Amino acid sequence: MEIICLTVGDLATHCYLAIDEETRQTLVIDPGDEGDFLSTTILENNLVPQAIILTHGHYDHCLAALELKLNFSLPIYLHQKDLFLYEKAHLSAKHFSHIAIPKLPPIDHFLKDQEIITFGNSSLKVLHTPGHTPGSVCLYSARSLFSGDTLFVNGVGSTDHQYSSASDLKKSFAKIKPFSTNSLIYPGHEDFGLPLVATPPHLFS
Repeated sequence: MEIICLTVGDLATHCYLAIDEETRQTLVIDPGDEGDFLSTTILENNLVPQAIILTHGHYDHCLAALELKLNFSLPIYLHQKDLFLYEKAHLSAKHFSHIAIPKLPPIDHFLKDQEIITFGNSSLKVLHTPGHTPGSVCLYSARSLFSGDTLFVNGVGSTDHQYSSASDLKKSFAKIKPFSTNSLIYPGHEDFGLPLVATPPHLFS
C-alpha cells in the first residue's frame, strides 16, 4: 500500500491517500480542507478514489468531503456516534476558523468496529477508539495505523471536550497498543510515518 500525506487547512490536518499499488484504487482519509488541491492530486497521480473515510467528526477533518463527493461521486464513511459533530461541522468551521461552507452531505455508511474496508487488493481494518470523540476510529493495515486524533506519535488526543472521555481513551489505547507497537503511525496532525515513541504517563501509567 502506498500512502500520500497532504497537509491541509488552518489546523494543518493530515489527509491521507491510501493507495492500492496494483489497481490505484484509493481511500481518502480525513479530507480536512482544500478540496481543489486534493482533487488535483488525485487526478495527477492517476488514482481511482473509492470512498472518503472520516476518523472522526471534527470539522478540520471533513471540510473537503462535499467537494470530493461532487467531483468523484464518493460515499462518505463515519462512525455513527460522531454524526452529531459531522452534522454541525459547517457551523463549527464558521465559529472557530471563520470559514463559510455549505452543510456537508449525508453520511453514506456508518463504520463498525472490526469492519474491513477493501480497495483493490488492499484493505483497512476499522477499530472503534472512543475518547477524543465518542465515534473516533483508527484504521489498521499491516504495519500502518491511521489514528486520526486518537493517537499521535508522541501522545494522545485531547479529552477536554464535554463529549470526550479520558477513561474511554485509556481503554482505546489499550485496544490499539498491540497494533501500534510494530506499526508506523499516521495521525491527524503533527509528525507522521514514525513509530510510537512515547505515551503520556498521566493517562497510561
